[in-house]
Amino acid sequence: MTGYAVALILGSLLPLAFAPFDLWPLAIAIPIALLYLFEKQWTAKQTFILGWLVGLGYFGFGVYWIYHSLHDFGAAPPVVATAITGLLVVYLALAPALTFLLHHRLKEKYGGVAIWSLPALWFALEWMKGWFLTGMPWLSLGYSQTDSWMAGWAPVLGVYGIGALCWVIAIAIYQVVRIRQWKQIFIPPVIILAGLGLQQVDWTRPTEENLKVTLVQGNIPQELKWRYDQRQAIFNTYWRETSQHWDSDLIVWPEAALPGSYPSIDRSVVSPMQEAAVENKTPILTGLIYNDLGEREVYNSLMLIDEDRSLYHKRHLVLFGEYYPMRWLMNFLAQWLTIPHSDLTHGPPDQPQVSLNGIVLGLSICFEDVFSRQIDLAMPAAGIFVNVTNDAWFGDSTAPHQHLQIARMRSLEFGRPMVRAANTGISAFIDHQGQLSSVTEQFRTQSLTDNVIAREGVTPFYYVEKIQGWLAVFILVLSLYRLGFFTSLKRSK
Repeated sequence: MTGYAVALILGSLLPLAFAPFDLWPLAIAIPIALLYLFEKQWTAKQTFILGWLVGLGYFGFGVYWIYHSLHDFGAAPPVVATAITGLLVVYLALAPALTFLLHHRLKEKYGGVAIWSLPALWFALEWMKGWFLTGMPWLSLGYSQTDSWMAGWAPVLGVYGIGALCWVIAIAIYQVVRIRQWKQIFIPPVIILAGLGLQQVDWTRPTEENLKVTLVQGNIPQELKWRYDQRQAIFNTYWRETSQHWDSDLIVWPEAALPGSYPSIDRSVVSPMQEAAVENKTPILTGLIYNDLGEREVYNSLMLIDEDRSLYHKRHLVLFGEYYPMRWLMNFLAQWLTIPHSDLTHGPPDQPQVSLNGIVLGLSICFEDVFSRQIDLAMPAAGIFVNVTNDAWFGDSTAPHQHLQIARMRSLEFGRPMVRAANTGISAFIDHQGQLSSVTEQFRTQSLTDNVIAREGVTPFYYVEKIQGWLAVFILVLSLYRLGFFTSLKRSK
C-alpha cells in the first residue's frame, strides 16, 4: 500500500515541472525516484497499477482545469463534468501504466539492461497518447524543459525526444548512485552541455521581410462572448484598440473574436472592417465562425481582411468541445453540455496558403498548436507562425500558462517566430528560439505591438517529425516481438 501512495504522490508532483511553476529539474528528479520505486519485486499487475497511479496523479493535477471548462463555461452538472474529466485522466494515465508494464516484462526477460528500454518506451507511449483518438499530448514531459539547457534539443529531437532524454539522464544518475556504474557519470553532463551548445546554433535564417504586428487582446468573459445583446460592445472593444494601430502591417484578433457568424455579420461588421483595413492599408486577421451555407458546413476559421478575404479553416478540432465522434452514439452528451458551436466541421488538410507582403503565415487555431504534425503542414513555406486562441475556457488556472509553454516549443522545434493572440491572455510574441519577446497580462484588455522578422530554412526536427510516428510504432512492435507476443497470438490460433 505504501508503494501505491508513493506512486500517486510522485505523479502528483510532476506537473510542478511545467509552467507556471517551472520547477523543471523535477522532470529528472521524479523519474529517478520512480526508478527506486520500480526496482522492488513487483508483479506485472502491481507494476501496471503503480504506473497507472503515477498517471492519475500526473494528469489529475495536470489537467484538472478541464472540469472548470465543462462546468463553469459548458454548464455541465458537476457529476457530468467530473465524469468526463475523470475518464480523460484515467485514459491518459494508461500511457505511463503501459510504459512501466512493458519495461517490467522486458526486465523479467533480459535483466538489468532492460532499464534502457524506458526512454524509448516513454517516447513511444507519449507519441501514441498524442495521436490515438485524435490525441492529447498536453503535459508531454519535454515541455518542462522549455527554459532549461535541454531546450537546445528541441530543433533536433522535438518535445518527445527531450522527454526521452530526461529519462536517459535519470537512469544514468540512478545507476551511478545505486550500483556505482561510474562510466555513466558522463552521460548527464554530455546531454546537458550538448543541449547548451545546440542552443547556440541558428538552424534557420532571417529573411529581408518583416511585419509590424499588433495583437489585440479583447478580454471578453466567456459567459458574455456569445450573447446577442453583447455583440456591439464586444466589437467596440476590439475596434477601439485596433483604431490606435493603423500604422502596423497586420492586426491580429483572437479565436472567434467576431461575435456572430459569417456571412450573417458580413454587411454589418466584416464589410465596414474591410473598408477601414483597405483605406488604412493594414489588414486584420481575425478568428470567426464561418457558415458555408452552400455546403451546410460550419467552421472555426481565420479570415485575413484586406482587399481579399483569405480563409483558413481549423483542421484539428477539440473532441467534445468542437465536435462529437460517432454522433449517433454520443448525442446524449449534447444534452448535458451547452458549448456554443460544438458541432463544427474539420477544415480540409490541403488549404491555400495565406500570405501578407510576401510572407507566408503558418496559421493555427487554439488546440492545433499542441500538435507538431499540425504545425508542420505550414512548413517550410511559412515565415511566421500565427496562433489565435480563446483560453478564457480555462479561467484563472494553470492551463493558459501550460498552453503558452506548448506554443513556445513549436517555435523551438521549427525555428520560426510566433505571433499569438489570446482572448483573455496570455498573448505573446515568441522568437524563433522559443523566447518570449513580449507578453500581455491576463484578464486585461490590451494591445501589444512588435516587429517580427520572417525566417526561412528548416531545423533537423522538420525531418524527424515525419518519421517519429513510425519510430514509435517500431519501438512498440519490437518490444512486443521480444516478449513473444506475436508468437503467443499465432499459437492461440
